[in-house]
Amino acid sequence: MLTSAIISKFSLYVDDGTELSSAEELDLANKIYRVVCNFRPWEWLKAVSTNPIVNNAITLPSDFGYMSANNQSTDSSVNNEALTAPKVIFVGTNLTPVKLINFSDRRQYQNKNVAYINPTDSKIYFITTQTDSVAEFDYIKVPADLTLSTSPIFPAQFHDIIYHGMASDDYMIQQFDKARSYANENQAKYNSILKDMGFSNAMATFN
Repeated sequence: MLTSAIISKFSLYVDDGTELSSAEELDLANKIYRVVCNFRPWEWLKAVSTNPIVNNAITLPSDFGYMSANNQSTDSSVNNEALTAPKVIFVGTNLTPVKLINFSDRRQYQNKNVAYINPTDSKIYFITTQTDSVAEFDYIKVPADLTLSTSPIFPAQFHDIIYHGMASDDYMIQQFDKARSYANENQAKYNSILKDMGFSNAMATFN
């Protein structure tokens, strides 16, 4: 569903009881969109970054949100991997895993083949010198903001969550009595769709 259609449905649900401008409606749609996208590490936000190693570092992609667990077994049978959620950088054509550590812990790993993210310059640094020239890793991306002519990144069956979220937003509810009367209904529908999205996401991990 295009964002323009989502906003039209929002207007129907509040029965045109909003004084928001078109730009403010789009801002509100993006606010709800970001809330949904940030709710959990959705499967549809996972991406792979392949980068050259330059000066023993790789540059994070521009849409980088945070690292995704990428060194687990599908059946979670190896060393309780599902609990530790390991994150690694795969180096070279042999995809040698290099463990990612916390930035603040890097001094404890001198001379160890590990890496860390420097939050100040958006780069991943390796502690020991890498002889390979390329590395890849999985991450959760930050999707681009919606425009009237684009659609949410997640499956179309869940797009309704945005206008229900818009209709239950506090800023709008506090100003319009009619909208307030449907607040609980819209919040319930929002929560229901979010629950369905979570179930669909869990199933997608095994596809």
